[in-house]
Amino acid sequence: MKYDYPNLSAVQFEELIVALCQYLFGAATLGFAQGKDGGRDAKFVGTAAQFPSTNNPWSGTVIIQAKHTSSYNKSFSESDFFSENTKSCIILKEIPKIKTLKANGELDYYFLVSNRKLTGNADASIRNYISAQAGIPIENIYLADVKQLEFWLKHYPNIVRIAKIDPIDSPLNVAPDELAEIIEALVLHKDDLKGSLPVARTSLAEKDRLNGCDHIILLSFH
Repeated sequence: MKYDYPNLSAVQFEELIVALCQYLFGAATLGFAQGKDGGRDAKFVGTAAQFPSTNNPWSGTVIIQAKHTSSYNKSFSESDFFSENTKSCIILKEIPKIKTLKANGELDYYFLVSNRKLTGNADASIRNYISAQAGIPIENIYLADVKQLEFWLKHYPNIVRIAKIDPIDSPLNVAPDELAEIIEALVLHKDDLKGSLPVARTSLAEKDRLNGCDHIILLSFH
């Protein structure tokens, strides 16, 4: 299922990402308290458990950032997130912090997750920009969008429980592709469903007859 990320608070989203990173990198992933984060919401130091793969894991200091948006259908390529000509955009505001962490030897890898959509062109543009500005090898920068986040949560369902994200608390959010799958399945099996079609509802009078109720007594208390 897809979670209604815009309706999460920024704190809830951050806690979700920290829980995710404890799976990807290791239990030593440390989330920071709310306040001035200095360009980091969480940090991992060591050799990653399984990111980007078990055969070639990141090894060093990973700085993790969670960038939440309460708006729907936002993307990484929008000017509020990244534009070289917009100093107030998220990425440009983060660059000085990233550069300071890198210069102080506190950053080897940069891992950013947002509940936005990411295209291949935007991924390349943003990673190239961060690499050039902060002096980080481009292969040491990773951007994860909402689609990638969904993939991880499907494979590691315990993450949602650990982060205390209850889908019951969120509005129903049915993705178009999931709805299409249901419709296709119904069409494919329509002949099998003919014997399962709804039948006429039994009337109250018939229910009383079947249950042997000859009289109905109404009691009223005032």
